[in-house]
Amino acid sequence: MKLLPLNGFPIGETPNSVVHHPIPETSSTRDVGLNLREALKQQLAIIHARVEAKKIAKLALAEVRELLAKEQEEKELELGRKEIAVRVKERLATKLKDEEEKMEKEEMEKAVKKLRMEKTKRDNAKKEGMSKEDKWGGGGAKEGEKKDKMEGKGKEAQHEDETRKESGKEKS
Repeated sequence: MKLLPLNGFPIGETPNSVVHHPIPETSSTRDVGLNLREALKQQLAIIHARVEAKKIAKLALAEVRELLAKEQEEKELELGRKEIAVRVKERLATKLKDEEEKMEKEEMEKAVKKLRMEKTKRDNAKKEGMSKEDKWGGGGAKEGEKKDKMEGKGKEAQHEDETRKESGKEKS
């Protein structure tokens, strides 16, 4: 007894063998087979070309995205630099303004100090003048007002001139 494989034919025999009445192949069926095979090869070549084109397109797209990302990063860096420059300018402007205000304040303090010193000199000179007038026994209210109006370094000289005039009037 012969063992039959799963396909139902005895081992060593094929369905197209001489025993089972082979199907005669004609030239038209060969041509059809060859044409189908050639069409399948062409379709496969087209599919491979499309796959390659997709791969190339993906690579190109990745490169474009990378370039765009670099450009965006450069723009952000440039904006950051501009912002930093603006901040530095603002800081410098405020620093300069603060320094100017400080200098003005110092100048004002010096001016106030100078005025106070002049006032104390005037007051001292006025006291000295009154003590001299008391010695000489003269001096009206008008002269006191004139002394209050006098300012600066020339005040002492003017005061001396007035005392000389008064002493000259008394002698004559």
